[in-house]
Amino acid sequence: MKPTRLGYDASCRRLQPDYLDPGQRPSVPDGRPRHDDPEPLGVSFFRTFVGEGDDFSHLTLPRTFFGRSEINDAAFVNTDLRESNLCWNEFIDVDFTDGVLAGSDLRASRFTRVRFVRCDLRGADLRRSSFEDCAFDGAMMTGAILTPAAGAGLTLSAEQRTAIAWADDDGPEPDGG
Repeated sequence: MKPTRLGYDASCRRLQPDYLDPGQRPSVPDGRPRHDDPEPLGVSFFRTFVGEGDDFSHLTLPRTFFGRSEINDAAFVNTDLRESNLCWNEFIDVDFTDGVLAGSDLRASRFTRVRFVRCDLRGADLRRSSFEDCAFDGAMMTGAILTPAAGAGLTLSAEQRTAIAWADDDGPEPDGG
């Protein structure tokens, strides 16, 4: 049985004082955040090193912005990051098992040894990203956007491959590059 996720306020408190100032509770943006949104962006990791065993598991952080950051050896197990922006980042040894990335933009990032096991990737855009030694066992892929070239190197079930919204090309680069 999965532990219950903390609510948004408690999740923000858990990010203090390492990633948010004491008492800081950013408002959740109305839509998926962009690099050029007027302040506030909500919870944001911009040009930040995240990792060395940091545990962000069981949090609720929808519409979080990750930009130009390195996320290395971090856990986001059972964390809700729906409709987040994860473009232009380096993810190494990150665990998104049982997490929610539905509707998120993961373009133009590098994922190395990342676990997307049972992760909800429905409607996520994965184009222009690279995936090396990543695990997608049981990941929900309905409407996830990938090109056949990028998908060829991924170990996916027949059911996952059928559920993907295959794109003919890589589409435009995401903003903020």
